[in-house]
Amino acid sequence: MTRRTLAGLALAAALAAGCASTDDYTLVLIKTGPRSGQLPADEAKTLFAGHFANMRRMAEEGQLLLAGPYGEPRHDAALRGIFVLDTDDPERAREIGMTDPPTQAGVFTLEFHALLTDAPLRAMHEHVMELDAQAEAQAKAEGRQRQPGEGGRSFVLLTAEDGERATAALAAAPPNLVLLSARLDGTRAFVLLDAADTDAAQAALGDLQGQLGPFVLDAWYASAELVHLPELAR
Repeated sequence: MTRRTLAGLALAAALAAGCASTDDYTLVLIKTGPRSGQLPADEAKTLFAGHFANMRRMAEEGQLLLAGPYGEPRHDAALRGIFVLDTDDPERAREIGMTDPPTQAGVFTLEFHALLTDAPLRAMHEHVMELDAQAEAQAKAEGRQRQPGEGGRSFVLLTAEDGERATAALAAAPPNLVLLSARLDGTRAFVLLDAADTDAAQAALGDLQGQLGPFVLDAWYASAELVHLPELAR
């Protein structure tokens, strides 16, 4: 029995409350690379413009389902952002990830992790792309250029070492707090919380924090439409 099969069984047991199906993706952690802060300003500006343009291309081609930068606080200062790729093939994920210009230049490094979830990420991606096209058309009509991050807001990511324990505990979380629950590398829990910052997340979790086992909370910024993930799952 493969690790991924075991992960699927674990997630199914932990989410026994009736998720329809689970899917495999790749979570890419974008981290500070060895050349970060070492390039001339004009070169860095060009690379980051390429970063956003490449993300748009990946999203339009259906490769990139979810993305966003980490905020403050974060448990690892090297963390910069996240990609969720619509593939469970490690080699394909690396091929896609390495199209990122700052990564090619050594400004970023990438870590690849197996992600298993029942969250409707493909449906959310289609929804966000439709809204993005409308916003792009409106900005063009207004004669302005949209800036990265428009239409976004703050969330909190929870990562717990014991995925089964944490997922079971979060079944008792306040309604609408947990927007996405996933299994990371077969063992850990990776959870998106609808909280404006880590203090708000801790307050919402309350006594449940003692039942999660070892965990970390990180500020994260992404599309505000992610609040509708639970609705799409119904």
